[in-house]
Amino acid sequence: MSVPEEDYSILDDFVQESLAGLKRVTPFVQALVEQPDREDILPKVIERCFHLFHSIKGTGGFLQLEQLVRPAEAMEYLLDRIRSGVQSMHPRLVALLAESCQFMEKGLPLVLAEKTDQRLAPSAEALTGAIFQAIQAGGEEFEEHGAGVLEPHGMHDAFFMETENLLTTAEQEFVLWDFIAMDHQRMEDLCRLLYRLKQNFALFEMRDLERLCLALESTLTRYLQGEFFQTEYPERVFLRSIDAVRSTLTGIARLGDSTVTGLDHHLAALQGLMRQPIGTLLIEAGLVDSQAIESALEMQKSSRETAPRRLGEVLVDMGKVTPDQLQHVLQAQHSNRTRAAQAETELSGVCPASAESPPAEAVYSEVSIDGRKIARIVELVNQLAMVYPLQGSTADLFAELLALAQSCNQEALAAFSSRLKRMVHDLAVQYNKRVYFVVEGIDTLLDQRDIFLLADPLHHLLRNGVAHGLETVEERVLAGKRKSGKLTLTALQHGNEIWVSIEDDGLGFDLQTITNLAVAQGLVAREGVGHLTHRELAQLFFRAPAAPPGEIQAGLSPGAGLAAVRDRVQQLQGRVEMLTRPGKGTRITLKVPQQH
Repeated sequence: MSVPEEDYSILDDFVQESLAGLKRVTPFVQALVEQPDREDILPKVIERCFHLFHSIKGTGGFLQLEQLVRPAEAMEYLLDRIRSGVQSMHPRLVALLAESCQFMEKGLPLVLAEKTDQRLAPSAEALTGAIFQAIQAGGEEFEEHGAGVLEPHGMHDAFFMETENLLTTAEQEFVLWDFIAMDHQRMEDLCRLLYRLKQNFALFEMRDLERLCLALESTLTRYLQGEFFQTEYPERVFLRSIDAVRSTLTGIARLGDSTVTGLDHHLAALQGLMRQPIGTLLIEAGLVDSQAIESALEMQKSSRETAPRRLGEVLVDMGKVTPDQLQHVLQAQHSNRTRAAQAETELSGVCPASAESPPAEAVYSEVSIDGRKIARIVELVNQLAMVYPLQGSTADLFAELLALAQSCNQEALAAFSSRLKRMVHDLAVQYNKRVYFVVEGIDTLLDQRDIFLLADPLHHLLRNGVAHGLETVEERVLAGKRKSGKLTLTALQHGNEIWVSIEDDGLGFDLQTITNLAVAQGLVAREGVGHLTHRELAQLFFRAPAAPPGEIQAGLSPGAGLAAVRDRVQQLQGRVEMLTRPGKGTRITLKVPQQH
């Protein structure tokens, strides 16, 4: 396609600026070709070339110069991987960078002369393919399937792995929203992460995913620039979007379909997060300028004590807008809010934040099973090394195998911790609680298998802590507590045992109810209750058998969840200890022998 005549001046500026940029970086790129180990200039070359190819991709896309955009986009993606530490720079990549610069140096003047880039198609295709192969590090070639979607076996494994890592990091940050929202640096890092996700999806023409990540990035950027959210829990909308991305990736792997289900609802919900002051909307509509808004705000302040007026009314009195114009903008503001509310309703109905069973299954299937298998592999490798004398290359192979297994074990453990945090967040949404959840000590355990064996009991205890232990925001405020309840999971190795505690600062157990339960179950005589300490009374709760739902609800017996915790820990030859203080909170500790 030829560049339209009305864009000739833009094309001329684009070509001249790009050639000037190439002229500045080419000597340094050539120096790297001759001396690839020049660590003194490598970071600057990567950064400057990244921005150069990013610029070429952006303006080239506007001018619809596809043959320039494709290699520029691929090189931008490669350089971004290098500067982010995902991929290392080596002589072959330096040579590709030099080749890309030469392609642009020769191609740009040709495009300017012919007002089209069609003659560049063969060389652009070859260069883009070479960059893709470099990204794959010699793996399979990419195969297109449908509209820009890649076959799972053709897409480089690194793409899926990197994308999942980015999604996991974004999810963790959104789960901790109350604590990162005030950290400018972490917010900027999160924006960069979302930009990287968007670039990944744009490279492979996954347009729905690209649009969703762009909306996420834009919303956070507006927040960083000083705009405000009009909801107390924006992270819930963010997390639903992350879930939609992850679900779509699963669809790509299974069906080759990159369509995001409910994309319009997700985009509307994100758009509706930000407050839309009437002044901003009037400026965006081109009806007033910022100076008029400032003058109106001053007048509004001066008249606030005698006759409080809205900003729109002040602007009408000043003659800056007509009543009809103001009404039109107000209607648009109301429509945006309505669309956002409808989108929230649709998404909440189709994809509830948390159901009764998914959190447990998610922790068990994604973490518990894999974690135990990996831990078992580590154990078997160690046993083999002890049984068979290892020498020479055999010893090296065993050492490498053990290192790989241990690395996988640590990754599974990190995933376990992440999924617990997400599960607690979803439970907080389900039960309308605010929860600050902390995980400590898991990475210090010598045998990681132990923590995976306790996945189910931990799920029950965390659910119980959120649902019954912690109060609602209103209840905590009335009790003189912080709005957010604190829930802590602590793991440590104590001799030959693993101790894992779940502690909350919530309601605590009603000791009188426990006393009545113990007496009714025959666990203690009425006259002997007075001699028991609070700790001993709490322990009686776990000795009582589980009862039918009616009795559980009446507080006469432990629920099925706590009974399951007790039974599972007993299967592991362990014990459960509980300490509770009414109005202050509860700590339940699982103590199990190490599994050898």
